[in-house]
Amino acid sequence: MATLRDIAIRAGTSIATVSRVLNGHQTVNAAVASRVLEAAAELGYEKSKGNKLKQTLAVLVTWPSTSPTQTLRDSQYAMMFLHPIYVAAERLGYHLVFHFGTEEGKLSSSLRWEISTKQFEGALIVGSYQSMERTYIKHLHTAGIPFFHLSKPPMDADGSLSYVAVDDYAGGYRAGEHLVKAGCEKVLHIAGPKYSRDALERQKGFIQACRDYGLEDRCITVFQGDFHEPAGERCAQYLLKKGNLPHGIFAANDMMAIGCLRALQEGGVKVPGDTRMVGFDDIVLASYVDPSLTTIRVPYEDLARIATEELVKQIEYPVRKTIKVRLEAELVVRRSCGAQPTAS
Repeated sequence: MATLRDIAIRAGTSIATVSRVLNGHQTVNAAVASRVLEAAAELGYEKSKGNKLKQTLAVLVTWPSTSPTQTLRDSQYAMMFLHPIYVAAERLGYHLVFHFGTEEGKLSSSLRWEISTKQFEGALIVGSYQSMERTYIKHLHTAGIPFFHLSKPPMDADGSLSYVAVDDYAGGYRAGEHLVKAGCEKVLHIAGPKYSRDALERQKGFIQACRDYGLEDRCITVFQGDFHEPAGERCAQYLLKKGNLPHGIFAANDMMAIGCLRALQEGGVKVPGDTRMVGFDDIVLASYVDPSLTTIRVPYEDLARIATEELVKQIEYPVRKTIKVRLEAELVVRRSCGAQPTAS
């Protein structure tokens, strides 16, 4: 078994420095700390867990914690999942550690060490940013750590993976069906990122519903977005400049819908009078904007609870079969689509 001395020799530093790094002291130079953690991971060093009363789960978020593109949307999206995960984990006797992704899709030195030395019993993967997600899967598989997805895993992932996910395709379909039934003969979709499976499924469902209810492809426009509010604003500016509004707009998430809604209103467009609007997620802000936003509600609490419970079952009963759970996304009708609001 590797010792602190072995790590110190490989990292080119002192045993005392190695000890400080592995015990979480923040006074060590970042480059030196990184070398120590890399050496610990390579040597398979296992830190004693002592007499800790609770076991540990890791929450591995696929997008970066800080990036030039991060906005309120990422923070809100994370909290919709993280709080119910925390509640479920506490009830089951586990505590949590959190790690965010990197722009490059690579593990940080500290997480690489935690995975290689099994510092946690299982992991929950949140989000579908594909490069980081594949990195998590690869390293967790190699270490033999059970994990559970809170969205559908990549189609090309090795083996059969457990997940709980909202039915994004059906949610997109409901949005398209609702707008066409409301009388929209020309529609626009503000799409999410091209690398997000959730976004692609929502787009496919929406377009299929529009076709099934009689709209020709020439009546369906797709504006490329990125899940962030400024993308909705850019879409609104495009529509205002073009001067030819669609009868209905479906955004792949609420933040883009809200960005588009506000920019259209600033340009003199009335919603729902001149165009109707539907979002996706049902974040808290959706019911507070004016007009309140019709949206597809994602059951975040159920997703988080089921994923946490099923992961713990996999940890405690390792021979369990792969679990795949698909939850329905509910249409919540509010004033932005011009229909009579539903109780929410």
